[in-house]
Amino acid sequence: MREELLRILMQRLGSYISGEELATKLGVSRTAIWKQIRTLKARGVEIEVGKQGYRLTSMPDLLLESEIRRYLKARRFGRRLYIHERVASTNDLAKELARSEEEEGSVVIAEEQTHGRGRVGRVWLSPRGGLWFSLILRPNIAPEEAPKITLIFGAGVAKTLRRLYHVDASIKWPNDVLIHDRKVCGILTEVEAELDMLNFLVVGVGINANNSTQSFPEEIRSGATSLVEELGKNVDRNRLLAELLNEFERSYEIFLKGGMQSLLIDWEDLCSTLGKRVRILTPRETIEGEAVKIDEEGALILKTDAGKQRRIIYGECIHLR
Repeated sequence: MREELLRILMQRLGSYISGEELATKLGVSRTAIWKQIRTLKARGVEIEVGKQGYRLTSMPDLLLESEIRRYLKARRFGRRLYIHERVASTNDLAKELARSEEEEGSVVIAEEQTHGRGRVGRVWLSPRGGLWFSLILRPNIAPEEAPKITLIFGAGVAKTLRRLYHVDASIKWPNDVLIHDRKVCGILTEVEAELDMLNFLVVGVGINANNSTQSFPEEIRSGATSLVEELGKNVDRNRLLAELLNEFERSYEIFLKGGMQSLLIDWEDLCSTLGKRVRILTPRETIEGEAVKIDEEGALILKTDAGKQRRIIYGECIHLR
């Protein structure tokens, strides 16, 4: 009811609408309308209350299922949307749902995460205004193929940001999306499998959208950016999420049909790591060299200073200047 109430207020943006009219439209009491108005105001929605009723004074920056579905063309991805105000981790919630046989393509979304995670257990700051969501997948693939999903979704993010906002988004191997060499998006893929059988995987995507990075710790802030900082204005997060799901589903279907080679070509075109001198940090060693290519398994091929080629499956990549 709250979302339908907000939709009506949005249609009459800037104009008053009486509590009686709202109650009639929604088939509830005026007291119920007032309770929902208070909840919306507590979420930061700017609503004026006067003798004439209620007036929405500006479009709210909220994730709303009805608004997401305006732009959603995907058939499976986003068929079920679970939108939360505040959670510890969307990946954790998505994994709980997946263990309970939640269908493929379901999406867990949060306005804010309190314990978001990045790679190797790092904290991923997830304040209000960002886009934090996790997608449940059940592909019929071996567990060791899961990194391919991370690659193609990273390309999907970069392509969508370029198309919607005309920014020079690029990919840093294996799963970061950059704008002007600053991180705007991270992807964390988590797998549950038994021996050689994959039960499900959850792809978590975190995008700095309408949140400022100025409050981030200094060691993170220097290498981070957000869409609002790059564009100088807020983006429509509902549309952004829908367009990402549309792109993800298209790439995922190509992948399932055996089209990884064509997806890798897209990825390489968007990659800012290839051709650069890089430092790779792994649990065992630190390796430096030139990033030469990505193989079909998603591994980075590195040409070391000794002239040897190394195949890097996992590690943190640092671009050297």
